[in-house]
Amino acid sequence: MFTAESVIDYLGSDFKKYRQTLSVAIHSDEAYLEAINQYVLGVRGKEIRPVLALLAGRSCGNLTPLSYYCAAVCEMLHTATLMHDDVADAAAMRRGHLSVSAMFSPAAAVLTGDFWLSRSLYLLTSKCGTEYISFFADAVQKMSEGELLQLDKADKLDTTEQDYYSIIYGKTAALFIAGIKSAVCAVKADGVVIDSMTCFAENLGLAFQIRDDIFDYSPALKTGKTAGADIKERKITLPLIGALNNAPDKAPGIISEIRKIESVFTEKVTDKEAAIIAEVTEFVHGNGGIEYAQQKLDNHILLAKNALAVIPPSRDKDLLIEFAEYVGRRLT
Repeated sequence: MFTAESVIDYLGSDFKKYRQTLSVAIHSDEAYLEAINQYVLGVRGKEIRPVLALLAGRSCGNLTPLSYYCAAVCEMLHTATLMHDDVADAAAMRRGHLSVSAMFSPAAAVLTGDFWLSRSLYLLTSKCGTEYISFFADAVQKMSEGELLQLDKADKLDTTEQDYYSIIYGKTAALFIAGIKSAVCAVKADGVVIDSMTCFAENLGLAFQIRDDIFDYSPALKTGKTAGADIKERKITLPLIGALNNAPDKAPGIISEIRKIESVFTEKVTDKEAAIIAEVTEFVHGNGGIEYAQQKLDNHILLAKNALAVIPPSRDKDLLIEFAEYVGRRLT
């Protein structure tokens, strides 16, 4: 059975070199900050982005120190945004543990996120070069724009499918692209390969976020994500968009109900709001929203796998294909 952990085992010394690079990069002589850093490093997620970067680089050539720097930068930027997000969302938990905001303080989380961001910039400027700076600078810009568009649309409740794709391209796919594109550039892949791997990364990132948004309407799955969180935050994601497309006559009533939710920026949900979340969830399931989103997701997985056709056969390429299939069916 494919798991992200099995891929880490397969990567062996390359993963250890990336991890060592990350650990050295975020080290601080300031005791309080270092305690927070060690807490974050100890609460490991799947590290999907650096793992994909390492696999992508290996499938196209031989890894170099630059490869480990790129993988580390990718994880540092991702982790920095998570720390900032947890403050903005008042989230107490992250990856099954207390968030940095809850464990230390919101101020500590923001400042530690800033530190990780600054250290990623140091790695890029001192170890990588202008081409790699542009990859990740573009990703950070797109991430900010995607999150702000999502906030705007949550206020207006008028998210179209095109809006949704703009949001998830920015908030998720952009960093997938930066990590994988930088990784294949680091092993001096040619232009055709770089373009193909960029296509792979984009579609994989889009599929990853769509799957995450399906989880919000799947309370029976123990995903670690609180079911109904997107509804509470008035985010109109692809499952709801699909259901609204399938039942346009019911759309005004559903949007009107979502507009009644007031606890957007608090963890507390009133009984009235819980009833609205249940109503919207039932609407999505009853009007084919999950199937609509999953079909779109499956198409992105197919496009991602097809993009790998130019890559020569190898175990690393096989694992990239398996990773794409895993993203389409993951339960966490």
